[in-house]
Amino acid sequence: MLRYFLPILLMTSFSALSQAKDCRFDDVTFHNDFSTARLSTCERLAKHEYHIGILPENEPVNPSPWFGFKVQSEQNAQIKIKLTFNGNNPRYLPKLSTNGTQWQNIPFDTKGKEMWISLNTGKEPIWISAQEAIDNQEYDNWLASLKNQQPTLEIETLGQSEKGRPIKALVKQSAKNKEWLVIIGRQHPPEVTGAMALFTFSEALLLDDALSTPFFERFNVLMVPDLNPDGVETGNWRHNANGIDLNRDWKNFAQAETRLVRDKIASIVQNGGKIVFAVDFHSTFHDVFYTMPDDHDLAPIPLMAGWLSDLDAETGWVFKTVNKSASSPDRGIFKQYIADHYKVHAVTYEVGDNTNRQLIPYVAKQAAKALVENLLDVEPEAFYVDQK
Repeated sequence: MLRYFLPILLMTSFSALSQAKDCRFDDVTFHNDFSTARLSTCERLAKHEYHIGILPENEPVNPSPWFGFKVQSEQNAQIKIKLTFNGNNPRYLPKLSTNGTQWQNIPFDTKGKEMWISLNTGKEPIWISAQEAIDNQEYDNWLASLKNQQPTLEIETLGQSEKGRPIKALVKQSAKNKEWLVIIGRQHPPEVTGAMALFTFSEALLLDDALSTPFFERFNVLMVPDLNPDGVETGNWRHNANGIDLNRDWKNFAQAETRLVRDKIASIVQNGGKIVFAVDFHSTFHDVFYTMPDDHDLAPIPLMAGWLSDLDAETGWVFKTVNKSASSPDRGIFKQYIADHYKVHAVTYEVGDNTNRQLIPYVAKQAAKALVENLLDVEPEAFYVDQK
């Protein structure tokens, strides 16, 4: 007998029903009690067969359906689960974990816009997720580990998200250095392959002496790796707690998260610093670097092409560097804001959703190495624009 059933599947606004509580049936329970979880509706279709509906945080929204839940049963059983995504196609291939931290791909099938998976369940819970779950605590642990390895690093709290979660920044600086590299990540909660790349890219920059020693003799770094902790916590498809795409808010600055980073960057410049480059880590269907067009008159013009050319020369045997240039002056995108406001290069570093997990850190490390070399080749006066 069904003891918990949420029957409403379609609404115009999903803020109240985008997350269900535990769904309990006689033979199986679906849990939604962990960070990054998203389970919206549940229904038993037949014996050992269930339907899980996944709703977005609000609409309209980019169709990137994130899902996450735990399954367990009193008796060992094989069950089938149909996943639907409010009329959208699935984007992510399902992952399974027995401890919530180590993940593996699992077989699946599709019927139209439905995704079907089969599981062997028992008393020990099984985690199912759209991608490997990287939650806010993992960012905290990672930042603490970096600080432990490099005590000169500073971990700052820039302020609070719309729901009061800390927005943390890592700062590596020397008083004599005036040039700054800015790194941000996780504007969009489901984009965890971008987070994987950010981790390795940043570790190479901060911990590899061959890179960090010459780099930090001249440059400083500001990194905000987890800009949308509210969306990460609740497994949002795209938005922050207010239902806003943060990477469309770098014009209006209506959200606390973007304002905090904007103001931190502005304070750096007001105190004599100069922004020289910015990287924003994301995920999409394929690996691609979204850059600004050459005619945007960014300082210095050859820098971006030189970086990506050097990266391609090192990784081309296994990874194709794709550079797509576009200007979007009215969309509120981070890279556009940096380019327009500070007149320097900024890139959206996109990692494919299904890019090989061995390849992601390899490319990210080589990207850090190539960027360091290219930045060091630029004479300070080549970043010629007065940013005040």
